[in-house]
Amino acid sequence: MDTPKIDLNLMQVFGALMHENNLTRAGFRLGLSQPAMSHALAKLRKLTGDPLFVRVPSGMEPTDFALRIAPSVNEGLKLLIGAVEGDGPFEPSRCDRTFQILMSDIGELVYLPRLLNRLAQVAPKLDLRVTQLPREAYQDALASGEADLAIGFLPALKTGVYQQRLFTDNHICLVRSDHPSIKKGLSLTQFCSASHVVIEPPGSRLSGHAIQTSTTSMLERHLSALGITRRVVLRVPHFTVVPAIVQQTDLITTLPSYVLSYIRNLPNLKTFKLPFDVPSYDIKQFWHERKHKDPANRWLRTDRKSTRLNSSH
Repeated sequence: MDTPKIDLNLMQVFGALMHENNLTRAGFRLGLSQPAMSHALAKLRKLTGDPLFVRVPSGMEPTDFALRIAPSVNEGLKLLIGAVEGDGPFEPSRCDRTFQILMSDIGELVYLPRLLNRLAQVAPKLDLRVTQLPREAYQDALASGEADLAIGFLPALKTGVYQQRLFTDNHICLVRSDHPSIKKGLSLTQFCSASHVVIEPPGSRLSGHAIQTSTTSMLERHLSALGITRRVVLRVPHFTVVPAIVQQTDLITTLPSYVLSYIRNLPNLKTFKLPFDVPSYDIKQFWHERKHKDPANRWLRTDRKSTRLNSSH
């Protein structure tokens, strides 16, 4: 009798479903989409000849067969992970690696202080190198191992890359406090008649890829769909200069709301809700499959106090 070939990734899917009893939460736990989880569950059912999990009002409930094999599957996964990654648990206090992270300058302002404070407490020997690349270079940087993690709004990252949602964000409008025409509110007419400064990702003039995968481009496409036009008088590649420009001119700008933790400490600035509905978007962290089982990488991306970018919201 031939022994069936078993994909060990399917065993991880089984374990996550046993733990979460919910397809979406189990996928989130593994960094997999719901369609990928559904496909994996279908393969598991074909492999075992059992439904394994049945839908109930509260989620998914394991069958008797699933409950019977769960202890053996869990033990087997523990043995395998121990053999591949070493017997002992990862100890961040002893880690002396340098992690390379891709993120924007907005991410640096909001994320790095919190991350560095966390690392100083629990992983004082661990170093970071933050890199800014054109968006089209992110995929290759992760695949080659040049970068360990990428953080941001990066919908083009797909092939061979795991992802995890950190939080959902939206846009706000930034105006100087003593703006001559925008006082206590921002109307659609004021938004359209104002002069705007826009952040244009590095490399977007050389490649259309960056334009297609930034929050700025997402906003531009939405404005176009609504028939809303605005005058953009200045485009800059980085965020850091934008608050000073808005403070000292009549220009206004539209930014991700998670910069509020930084902006609220700056003088002569005020924020407004946009005078039209804009879709929210997910800020995620991404890592390549080559790093998926690396203990240090896994600790960095799952340590809740390190990855909680939205704690200031």
